[in-house]
Amino acid sequence: MNGSYARGRGMNKAALFLLVLLLAVSGCARKQDPTPASGQVRPPPGNTPAAARVEPTNAPISEAGPGLLPLEAPPSELSDAGAQPSPAPQVYTVVAGDTLSEIARRFGCNLRSLIDANQLADPNALRVGQQLRIPALEVVSAPSTRLLPNSEFVYGPAYVGFDTEAFVQKQGGYLAEYSEWLGGELLSGAEVVDLVAHHYSVGPRLLLAIMELRSNWVTGSAGQVSALPLGYNGGGWDLLSRQLAWAADELNRGYYDWRGRGIAPLSWPDGTVSHYPPDLNAATAGLYYFFSLDSDRPGWEVLVGDGPGSFLEAYRQLFGDPARYAMEPLIAAGTTIPDLVLPWARGEDWFYTGGPHGAWSEGSAWAAVDFVPDEGFLGCQAATAWARAAAGGLVVYSGTGEVSLDLDGDGYEQTGWVLFYLHLATEGRVTEGTYLKQGDPVGHPSCEGGFAESTHLHFARKYNGEWIAADGPLPLVLSGWQFFSDGKEYDGTAVRGGEERVAAEARDHSLNGLRTDR
Repeated sequence: MNGSYARGRGMNKAALFLLVLLLAVSGCARKQDPTPASGQVRPPPGNTPAAARVEPTNAPISEAGPGLLPLEAPPSELSDAGAQPSPAPQVYTVVAGDTLSEIARRFGCNLRSLIDANQLADPNALRVGQQLRIPALEVVSAPSTRLLPNSEFVYGPAYVGFDTEAFVQKQGGYLAEYSEWLGGELLSGAEVVDLVAHHYSVGPRLLLAIMELRSNWVTGSAGQVSALPLGYNGGGWDLLSRQLAWAADELNRGYYDWRGRGIAPLSWPDGTVSHYPPDLNAATAGLYYFFSLDSDRPGWEVLVGDGPGSFLEAYRQLFGDPARYAMEPLIAAGTTIPDLVLPWARGEDWFYTGGPHGAWSEGSAWAAVDFVPDEGFLGCQAATAWARAAAGGLVVYSGTGEVSLDLDGDGYEQTGWVLFYLHLATEGRVTEGTYLKQGDPVGHPSCEGGFAESTHLHFARKYNGEWIAADGPLPLVLSGWQFFSDGKEYDGTAVRGGEERVAAEARDHSLNGLRTDR
């Protein structure tokens, strides 16, 4: 399969495996943050204060993003330097909504160290006003080598023309022989890689390099490989599809946390912490975070280094110097937002039910918002109303529950602006290769595709393969309504002039109702 996954090759049914893969395909259900892995404090959604509101703008954006603290510069002036955390006080007073993992993350502590320092018999039983000792931290330096260009991390322009199947077969390893049943179809190992790359928008070369590092699946024969292709030892997660989905989501988490959500220092089982060097790029931050999940500090330093046993060694053995694939900046200065309308017919009322949240699973950028038509409670019955094209473009993918609309019309999902529609019913869904004008029908909202508790439309944007946060330097503006995050997944507002609507699981025209008038 070549790098333009949008061209399909019979993958539509295969998308079904992600219905249950993470129980977390975004736009689907409000959910709790899962348990952190291997002693790491996973940055939970909503830990970063909401950004200051700005008027809709076509301001330029650079290729980089901020770190743990919210930017003080205007949102259009993102840099690649991650802000460093504030020094930890000796005592912290618990306030409403706090969790121990969030407090540990905020101050860069190891979660176990925080529990031990306060002799907490039940770490889930915090009370408002409780005072916690913040343990002293030993900060150790971290390497500052950029491991990959951002354009090699995301499934963007650098992957146009890359044929995953041909590459895997040329290597002749175990992956070339592997196949897996997904959604009623037998897929090759390379097709599974491409499917995950498409959904998470993570580069297939990146996924293959990590797979080779962790298990030798790309070049090794059946007797030379590890059982777990990505090394994730989770119950029931031994299939390649699940291993890749876990890896892609965690890679995205580190990448997009650096881009703007806020990223915590890396905390280690020995009680030390490593701060992200401020001159990293988002791709390297994503890899630093990913390799920290199941490593101690010495092991992690090997993985993110440049010697034997490192990620770079594995990548170079497969693909050569990663710089050869650089297409930077991924989001150039002067990039502007497209003129978009609310994705339904003029004069119709829909409801804004989900504020900014993950575009595909929890790790990705909070690029998506959710809407439901004014048809009463549908359960999972398909709506009669049409979701429509927010702008004109070419349908480059139409599969189970989803449509990708390419606004530059070049036929590649990896380039330029792409609109992503999720949870569209099979019946009536627009076919791949169709050119749409603004306002043309795309499909009927339903529960199909991903994990959905009830019928709705999940709507997001990508640019050059990168998920674009709804509340960010390139804001989501639909029919003049600008969408803002309230700092927690699914919570947010839409503002136009003096009007405001609040994302809510309700059908109240004055609270969350929106009407297309242009």
